[in-house]
Amino acid sequence: MTVAVRYAIKIAYDGTKFSGSQRQPDVRTVDGECLFVLKKIGAIKNPTESRYQSASRTDAGVSAVGNVIALDTDIAKRALPGSLNSAARDVWAWGLATVADDFNARKARQRWYRYYLPGNLDITTAMTAAGLFTGRHDFKWFTRVKAHTVRIVDSIQVTRAGDFIAMDVRGQSFLWGMIRRIAACVQSYCLGEVELKMINRVLAGEKGDFGLAPPEPLVLVDVDYGFEFEKVRSGKVEEELSSCLQDSRLALARWSLLSDKLSMK
Repeated sequence: MTVAVRYAIKIAYDGTKFSGSQRQPDVRTVDGECLFVLKKIGAIKNPTESRYQSASRTDAGVSAVGNVIALDTDIAKRALPGSLNSAARDVWAWGLATVADDFNARKARQRWYRYYLPGNLDITTAMTAAGLFTGRHDFKWFTRVKAHTVRIVDSIQVTRAGDFIAMDVRGQSFLWGMIRRIAACVQSYCLGEVELKMINRVLAGEKGDFGLAPPEPLVLVDVDYGFEFEKVRSGKVEEELSSCLQDSRLALARWSLLSDKLSMK
């Protein structure tokens, strides 16, 4: 009798092709695509029995180069990522790890998101505003969530990335829409539409709304558990990635992150 083993799989996906990552009826989602393919290749029968999980939920339009799914399966380890890549559309498996039976994909050590701000903004000004969000804050005015809104932002780095300014945000967990609202606030400050004291007042609890930046420039870069994933090479992934790199300037920036991870350059 074959015994099921629990695996964690690093995946990348083009968020513009999905209505978010979380399963929803009658719309195409990342989890929906993954589950459809995993059933098709015989890796699982249903998500409950396989204890299927995804590490981070992303909104419609938000892409990922390092999200993680976890599942129990009796399919051979060497066959799992290749079979998934052969059947999936707009989702690529590029890393694999055998994990403990009690592994919970949601309990990550750290998550890393990158938001691509317009390249014509002043980078020093952007760094000044972004720095206000590091540390422990109540982000109730930076999300639609109504409870448990205190979060710790480990770090925010602002660097030049080709035609864009990359704002890299790291922390253990984030609220729904939180990074996109931070990005909108930073951009508003750079454009002279808000003052630092206004941002500080909102972080201190005063009601305020800086808007919601668009989802397409947001990328989930990585989910860290403190262990390494074995990289998986796939001709199909490399071919599709090469095509994506030619799509647009934003796509070039986004998928170059994945190229770097796979050392394809």
